[in-house]
Amino acid sequence: MTEKQQEEIKAMRQAGLGYKKIAAAMSLSENTIKSYCIRNKLKAGDGQMVCLACGQSITQPTGQKGKKFCSDTCRIKWWNHHTDLMKANNVCAHCGKPFHGRSGRKYCSHTCYIAERFGEAYVS
Repeated sequence: MTEKQQEEIKAMRQAGLGYKKIAAAMSLSENTIKSYCIRNKLKAGDGQMVCLACGQSITQPTGQKGKKFCSDTCRIKWWNHHTDLMKANNVCAHCGKPFHGRSGRKYCSHTCYIAERFGEAYVS
């Protein structure tokens, strides 16, 4: 690994990039990047994280759980586009499909509610 590559790795790591992104950008093995960063005690962003939705830097509060988003707007926008990552916590009483929703919710959709309550003939 050349000195130029080492400087690039250090700059990318301090910008908050992870091992995979650095490895892809530099065409090096992820394990090589990881070993170099651990050996030289390079931490991602040195306390600076980047918003998952917009990429804006976030200052982390000390003694609290780290923030992933800069605002509620970014958090909601990101989760609306990544619904597949949500864990299903309910099972529909009609179709049996697992779904994510408020606790106590019985049906995955209004269609299943109508079908369960009034029968399949009322579903349009």
